Amino acid sequence: MPVVTLIEGDGVGPMVASVVRDVVQHLGAPISWDVQDGHDIDAAVASIRKHGLGLKAKVLSRPMPKVAPYTVRFRRALGIELYERHVHSLRGLPARAPNIDIMVMREATEDIYAGFEHQSAPGVYESIKVTTRAACERVHRHAFEWARAHGRKRVTTVHKANIMKKSDGMFLAVGNAMAAEYPDLAHDDVIVDALCMQLVRRPQSFDVLVCGNLFGDIVSDCAAGMAGGLAVATAIGRGPGVTLFENTHSTTIDVVGEDGANPYPLLGLTCDLLREIGELSASQRLRRACEDALVSGLHTSDMGGTATCSAVRSAVIASL
Repeated sequence: MPVVTLIEGDGVGPMVASVVRDVVQHLGAPISWDVQDGHDIDAAVASIRKHGLGLKAKVLSRPMPKVAPYTVRFRRALGIELYERHVHSLRGLPARAPNIDIMVMREATEDIYAGFEHQSAPGVYESIKVTTRAACERVHRHAFEWARAHGRKRVTTVHKANIMKKSDGMFLAVGNAMAAEYPDLAHDDVIVDALCMQLVRRPQSFDVLVCGNLFGDIVSDCAAGMAGGLAVATAIGRGPGVTLFENTHSTTIDVVGEDGANPYPLLGLTCDLLREIGELSASQRLRRACEDALVSGLHTSDMGGTATCSAVRSAVIASL
C-alpha cells in the first residue's frame, strides 16, 4: 500500500485535509497517510523523500527579512525542479470561458525566485534573474515528453526574448532546438504579454505552455481565472525521486469561518495523486463526484456561493 505524506498546514488546511482522508476512505483507495503539519521542514521533507509522494495544503508563514518565503524554502529543500499546472474546466463551475484544457509547465529552480537582490544605491534595488541552459532543457524536455505521452498536439514556449535577449533568448532557442526532436508535435512561441491577452480572448487555442518560473506563476493563475478559479489548476511538483501535489493558495479561518473552507482544490489534487499511483478508476470517480457537487450548486464562499466545507464533503461522499 502506498504511503503518502500529508502536510495539513495551517488555516483551513487541517479542515480540508480531513475531508480528503474521509473521501479516500470511502473510495476504498489503498493509501496510508504519514501526517505532518509542515512547520518542521526537515521532518516533512524527510517523510516525502522516504515515501516519494506528498500531498500538501498551504502552510502559512510570516515574511521575514533576508529569508526566502516558506514555500520557496520547502521546494528547494525537496529538490522540486518543475511544476505541472493543469488548467481544465469542471462541470458545474461557472467560468469566464468554456472548454479550457491547458497544461502549464513551469520551471521551479531559478529565475527571479533565486532570491538574489541587493541595494545598489539609496532607493535603488536590483533583482537578478538567473537562467541556465540545464533548467531550460529540463522543463522543455518534460513538456515535450508529457505532450507526446498524453496525446497532445502542440507545445508553446512562453518568453520575453524581445527584451531579455540573452536569458529568455536562450530559453526560446532551447525550445526551438528541442522541437526538432519531436516532429510529431507542433511547436511555436509567444511573448508573455501577448499570451496573457490571448488567454483572456481565446484560451481554448492553447495546449501545452512552457514557462520560466515567474511567467509560469503568472500565466497559470491567469488561465485558472478564466477556467473558474484555483480549483481547476492543480499543481504537481516534480524532482528527483519525489512528486509533490501542492495546494499553494489558501486562506485563514478568520476569513471564511469555522466551516467555510473550500476543499475542491485539495480534492482535485487527490484525483491527480490517485492517477499517479495507478488508481485510475478511483481518480475518475472522485472527479465526477466533485463535479456532481458543483452541478448541485455547492459553491463555497470564495467561489461566490454559501456552501460549507462539511456540506461539500457530505455531497462528494454521497455521490461516491
